[in-house]
Amino acid sequence: MRGRALLALLVVVLVAIPVLAQVTPIPEERVGRIIEALLIWRLVDELDLTEQQIARLFPRIKQLKDLRLELGRRKRALEFELRQALAQRPPDQETIKIKVAQLQALRVEIEQRRQRILRQINGILTVEQQAKFALISERFEAETLRLLEEVRRLVEQQQSRQ
Repeated sequence: MRGRALLALLVVVLVAIPVLAQVTPIPEERVGRIIEALLIWRLVDELDLTEQQIARLFPRIKQLKDLRLELGRRKRALEFELRQALAQRPPDQETIKIKVAQLQALRVEIEQRRQRILRQINGILTVEQQAKFALISERFEAETLRLLEEVRRLVEQQQSRQ
């Protein structure tokens, strides 16, 4: 079942690549909603959730997605500032140290918030569902990142041919 779903997702992504190359990029918010919908579909399908669990779980899934998007935005901004600091001649060592510390603090903060949300999710699920959720979320994130990177690479190839 999972193999078919992943294959269907891959086909949809590959069919959409020519469109993606010709149209403006998909907004980050829309990408987030698509990823969230795919994860929810997999969770409902594989965890056999009750309606009560679904109602309690989905807001937490949204929190995780929002946290991931927030990390991406804040991390990109800090990395940009760090690159600017590194490009200065001579480099401002103090600014670089501050930006590196801010980047590390951001990672710690986001991970702490992520762990808090995951504890809330575990409080909603049975032990067996917790185990399945842990396996699904790890695989899902890896598969999603791999697919997004593949799409990004293929879009860049399409754009370079034009």
